[in-house]
Amino acid sequence: MLVFTNFYGKEHTVKLPEKYQGKEYQVLLNNYDAENGKLTDEITLAPYEALAIKIK
Repeated sequence: MLVFTNFYGKEHTVKLPEKYQGKEYQVLLNNYDAENGKLTDEITLAPYEALAIKIK
């Protein structure tokens, strides 16, 4: 499981380690609209977004 949080009022981009890149994930918790998908080299969080995902 990976958990991302953005406590700021602007977008924030997080670089992901190579071991997670290309992995499929399931969204467990999000306060914005989010869908299951595949991780890339980075993830961008909206202002005040919290996202918890399960790596498949």
